[in-house]
Amino acid sequence: MSEPLDQNKAALQAQRVAEEIAQEADAPLDVEIDPDRTRTLTGSGLSRMRRTPLDEDDVEIQGIIAEAEGVIRRAFPGVFLLMNELWMVVRTPLANEGTGEIQLDMFGWPLWTKLPSGAYAEDYSRLTNREKDDFLLRITTLLAEWGQEAENLRGWAQFRKVRWEDAMADGFIGPTGRITVEERTHRGRAAASEERYRAVYSHLLSRKAERLVRDMELLGQRLKDSLTA
Repeated sequence: MSEPLDQNKAALQAQRVAEEIAQEADAPLDVEIDPDRTRTLTGSGLSRMRRTPLDEDDVEIQGIIAEAEGVIRRAFPGVFLLMNELWMVVRTPLANEGTGEIQLDMFGWPLWTKLPSGAYAEDYSRLTNREKDDFLLRITTLLAEWGQEAENLRGWAQFRKVRWEDAMADGFIGPTGRITVEERTHRGRAAASEERYRAVYSHLLSRKAERLVRDMELLGQRLKDSLTA
């Protein structure tokens, strides 16, 4: 039987539901879409993402991930410049067998030769101590800048999450009359659908930036250890 909620109870319930849904961001998504919700979201390009987000055959998801990679590369140009300079020493560029021209990826950086296992062919013994010291100095000098940029993306992700939760709460509270909590939750989810995907996308950018800065810290430590060994 339908249960009427006053505004205070609805607000508290909306907050609880939004918090529960927010916890799904880091969890594997295995979503079943009921027919009513599918009809509600018809016409939204983002609704198609609800199927199997990690399916390698999903061209739309691949495009979104590629777009996120482009955002990260534009946000951290110094990282990829440094890494490609280092790889130019320890790796072998992949060249066209006919012309000898170095092949490039979609971002304009060289592609690198791989082993049969799929791993890159690398020889870090090619690095001289002077080169190691130069790379280490550049990393330690730029880490503060990279860390601030990563924090900017983390802050952006947090604001996006707040927008999603607010949209969810508005959709939950909006209906009047004798409406069940389940129906309010359904309407709240539908109202916040696109904000949710924006939040997930910004969360992806934040995590990628965090991982990139952490990897550069580890690389700096590795270079430092090799110089003192």
